[in-house]
Amino acid sequence: MASPTAPPVPAASSSSATGGSCCCEKSLAYLLLRVGLGVLLLLYGVEKFKSPAAPYNYSFSYWHDTYNSEGKVEKTGKWVNVAKPVFEFGGFNNPAVYTEKGVNFLTHVFKTYAMVIPYAMIAVGFFILIGFLNRISLLLGGGIWLSLAMGQMTLPDSPTVQLLMNFTLYYVVALALVKHNRWAVTRF
Repeated sequence: MASPTAPPVPAASSSSATGGSCCCEKSLAYLLLRVGLGVLLLLYGVEKFKSPAAPYNYSFSYWHDTYNSEGKVEKTGKWVNVAKPVFEFGGFNNPAVYTEKGVNFLTHVFKTYAMVIPYAMIAVGFFILIGFLNRISLLLGGGIWLSLAMGQMTLPDSPTVQLLMNFTLYYVVALALVKHNRWAVTRF
């Protein structure tokens, strides 16, 4: 005679016991990382508009050049401090290597990049902070830090390159955790 067998015991149904794909801890970890990265990028962008001397205040005019009535630069903006070292010490102003047309082109590229970067940092930082188009915003944020690191790579400034690459790595981690996004304007 066959002995009766006990029915199988069902597995635990909680997501933490089964290793579910979206637990509260991972969502909170992503939220903290996203908010931190958004605030970091936003404040680094705002800092570009800070006055160079005390008492400190903020204005777009500090970043941009001031022109006189003849259209000539009367006072250079803070953007020169960003672009000039990489442009000159990186060797991009060498017409023997890049030709005169090439140097003029690179001059315009560096100036355009330097003029746009703080606005891009503020916009992308704000989008990351509120969770708007998460994947695209995080990709753009990582791209901003990577572009700054690439500029510093042309200089003998390894500590700054390492810092900027660490910032880029944080965006890589955030992109890996974006599937745990719960609190955002958009879920993409």
